[in-house]
Amino acid sequence: GINAEYGGFVICYRSDMPCCKFLSLFKYPKIPSQKSDYPLARFFYADLELRRITHDLDSFDGNKEPQRCQKLIERLRKTQQRVMEVVWTIVKTCVLDETRASRQYRDKFPEELRGDHMSGPLWFGAECLAAGSSVLNHESESDELRPLARHITKVMEAVRTKLREQCLRDVACYPEELVDTLRWFDYNWAEFEFSYVSRMCPVKTTEELYQQHITTILFSETTAEALKEKVITEEQMSSYDPVLMLAIPRLSILCGLEQEDGMLDLNKEANCLPVYFRPHISNLIEIKHSLVDLTAEELTLLKQCLASSLDPLQTEPDTTAETESDIESETESDIETETKTETHKPTQRRDVLQCLYLAVSSIADQMITNHAKDLRQMLHHTFKMNQPFELSEDVIMVAKTDEIRQITSTCVEPSTSEEITAETRHHVLGPDSCGEDHNIHQIRQEPPTWVPDSEVTQCSSCDESFTLLKRKHHCRYCGQIFCQSCTAKSAVLNFTKSKGPVRV
Repeated sequence: GINAEYGGFVICYRSDMPCCKFLSLFKYPKIPSQKSDYPLARFFYADLELRRITHDLDSFDGNKEPQRCQKLIERLRKTQQRVMEVVWTIVKTCVLDETRASRQYRDKFPEELRGDHMSGPLWFGAECLAAGSSVLNHESESDELRPLARHITKVMEAVRTKLREQCLRDVACYPEELVDTLRWFDYNWAEFEFSYVSRMCPVKTTEELYQQHITTILFSETTAEALKEKVITEEQMSSYDPVLMLAIPRLSILCGLEQEDGMLDLNKEANCLPVYFRPHISNLIEIKHSLVDLTAEELTLLKQCLASSLDPLQTEPDTTAETESDIESETESDIETETKTETHKPTQRRDVLQCLYLAVSSIADQMITNHAKDLRQMLHHTFKMNQPFELSEDVIMVAKTDEIRQITSTCVEPSTSEEITAETRHHVLGPDSCGEDHNIHQIRQEPPTWVPDSEVTQCSSCDESFTLLKRKHHCRYCGQIFCQSCTAKSAVLNFTKSKGPVRV
């Protein structure tokens, strides 16, 4: 036979094949253009690259050439992710949402594992399991997942075949047969995704999700009330002011205790309270008793101090100056008595406010430190529910250095401010805690030196170990390596070639 390359394919012309039969098999296939914007055209070339990499991996012994094998595996994983991104684009285009498999189970997943960005790693994990490999420290779970992994790899191959065939027919058309295949794939993938992640990673129970939801409601009610009382401003909400990351949990304690039959009703049993507040029940009882004696003005002052992280003793007392005629008409003894009364009473009240400020701040700051990831999710939903306008997904929370230092220095107990880990500061205060305290738009003017992948085994922010699902990501600003959740934000950097936002 004679081999000829046609549009990237090698076609074999056999001498014993009739010409008419050959033309029926290859009826002038429409090879998509690389410049085409159709999802099927993008899939065609991404899948072609994936097959080339797979062929290269099968062409040599990886044990004899480990470095080449490692590079090809990295290319394989990136290309698998690219293929899956296009596949999901096609699914969203031609499969109606109401006919797709539900993804509500993702609410139980850790935040960094939610979304379709994990499809590539999951596909790679399925192929490893199907080939007989096991996930480290999860041998029994791997054996349970192996039949499902083999099934999903067959499903994936069938979908790729259907999509390739349609690419050669018409990239602008989605026949009903292809739509049914994609819907079948969607249901099978959802089953595999839930089974794989729930066995390999800790997922939230229904009770844990409920606790997050009721605490988010408390935060949202607190924010709405604080906006109404002008304790915080809409400008702070719209700009994701870092001060609010501490202010909202603190104010929520007062809001919950003030409400009758509210979230923090201490007359209920302990297991009826949100789980984040249960370790502090005795302190909450003391705070509630102290709040009863406060006047409306003192309560407002306490809220303002909690919202601005300002100690009540540092605020100026509102005292009325005495006139000269009043002073002259009084005796020396009356003056001494009145002076002592006027100075002693405000000091006593402010001591009470300071004790309440310290008690409330201590509870809230410990909650932020111990439940950083959960607090970040709840605060994110709180901000979205209380925005005066719809937020873009690309909102960048960049906190200035002096604001971060002011916030972290207000944590009451020494252990609270010292034990706030890099993960807490990143998840609660904003993404500029990647490696340096700085404003990413103002300081660095040249690209950083990237840390090699081989030198890092843990995230530089949250210290969690990298695994098959928890991948390494470089921050484009500082060059250090983080996990997906710690580099979930983006920013425009002057020294990068990209004109759009990049990962930070």
